[in-house]
Parts: sequence; structure tokens; C-alpha cells
Amino acid sequence: MKIVSFHRDTPFTEILSDLKTKVLTKTERLPWRCYDDLSCLCVKEKIFEQHEELFRRYKAMVEENITVNVHAEGQDEIPWGVRYVGAQRLWRKGRGAGVKVAVIDTGISRDHFDLKDQIKGGIQLVRGKQNGHGTHVAGIIVAEMNQRGIVGVSPEAHLYDVRAFDHEGKSSLSTILQALQWSIANKMDVINMSFGMPQYSEAMARAVGRAHQQGIVLVASAGNGGGEAEYPARYDGVLGVSAIDQTGKLASFSARGKGVNMKAPGVDILSTWPGNQFKKLNGTSMAAPHVAGLKALEIGRKRKKA
Repeated sequence: MKIVSFHRDTPFTEILSDLKTKVLTKTERLPWRCYDDLSCLCVKEKIFEQHEELFRRYKAMVEENITVNVHAEGQDEIPWGVRYVGAQRLWRKGRGAGVKVAVIDTGISRDHFDLKDQIKGGIQLVRGKQNGHGTHVAGIIVAEMNQRGIVGVSPEAHLYDVRAFDHEGKSSLSTILQALQWSIANKMDVINMSFGMPQYSEAMARAVGRAHQQGIVLVASAGNGGGEAEYPARYDGVLGVSAIDQTGKLASFSARGKGVNMKAPGVDILSTWPGNQFKKLNGTSMAAPHVAGLKALEIGRKRKKA
């Protein structure tokens, strides 16, 4: 399409009459769109090329039919992991609205623009400087649909920041027990546990068992040592998650075997990072929140049907 603008001092009706006589044929009845009050024509490319000399005889200004964009902020990027687990298809039946998801981790950046409206509460069991692990996990689950940044698996779920780990990613068994107790008392629907330990703990087994009895969905990363899964992934009532890459292949670092119930994306995972930033990380820590987000979507769908 060409945009042809004639000089305003030239009688447009006369130009149009002349063009109709010389251009219109039985096979080409609508070669242009006419704007009388602007002295302009939008002419089909083929017609303009055939009669270019005629159009230019009127000393017209000829322009390309360029693309014009709205001044929108953009669109949320949907990371490959969110696409892989089929979240976009599931959003047609709900986006996890109001489902309470606790992230027991290193703390969440509460001022991140993709998370701040989703964070509804939590508890700080550890003080001091944070690292970005918890923020990254949180974004995979609930990063908001706001036409900025990324979008998480369940972007309308309610996020609860249960900080139990210090800036080095370390915690204690007693602090984890407190975190689980708080999550149970505050009636969480889903608990994400992207952490692990090699040895069995009777106390933690009882804590996750109680949470499971209360109907809470517990999701845990299997571990990054490449061998057998760690605890709490191996406890009964916990969904242990290993990591896969974009081809669906189990990542070389991922734990496997007993205790692994599911596999989810855990390689080159883009998510939220402190300072309103985004970062790619690898790990079963990234795989578990994909499953936590899917469970939030499932719970949301069931509630809508009830």
C-alpha cells in the first residue's frame, strides 16, 4: 500500500475524476481508499507501480504504509519453564487467585515490581542480609501479569515470605520446624521447600506429616548432587522434584531415584532477582516452584468449581 497526498490547492475532485478514467478497469474496481477531506489516497501497491508516472504527475507526496505502534509498556516475558509446564493453557481456567503459597527460603525482595502486590504476609525467622535465592523461587511461582518483566506459573496466587535461611543459604533444623509450624498455623495451601539435607530427621518428618494431614501440598527440591534425593523431598506426603533441561532431559546435577515424584524445568530459568532485576539460575530449587505453581493452579480450579 502507498499513501498518496496531493497538494491542497489542486482540486481533488478533478484529480480523482482523471485517475478514475485512466486507472479503473473492469477487473480493478477498488484500487484505492479515498479520503476526500484530506486530499489523500491509499493506493494498492500493484496499481501504484503500474501508474506511478500518472500519480506523480500531480506532484503528490508518496509515503510507505509504515507500521505504527501504541505506546504500551510491553508484555510479560513467559520463561521457557512456565511454557513447558503448560501454564498458559491452564490459565484459561484460572490463575491461582487467592491460593496461599508459602516460600520457606532466604527471604523475598518485597519491593520487586513483579512480586510486591502478590506478597500478602510472612514471617522473618532469620535477620540480616538476604541473598536472591528466595526472590528467584518466588518469581517462578507468582510473578505478576503486569505487562512488565516476567510472569510466573500461578500469577494470581498469594505469596507468603517465610524467611528461614541466612544470606549464605544456611538454616537450622529448629528454624525449619518453626517455619513449618507457622505455615500450618496460618493455613497455607502450598509450601515450597527449595532446600534439603542428606540425613533423615524424625522431627521434620513429623512436621511435614502434620502439614500433609492438614491438607497442605508440600513441594521440595530433590537436590543438586546428582545422586539420591535429599530430605524433605524423600518424606512421605512431599512431592520431590528433579530438574530437567529444555529438551526434557534430566539435568546432570539433579538428584534422582527414591523420593522423586515429579520432574520440572531447572536449567537456565529466568526469574526475579533483588533490585528489580532478573537472573537465570540452574537447580532443583528452580524446578520445585514450577510444581508449586501448578498445584496452586489446581487448587484454584477446584475452588471455582465448588
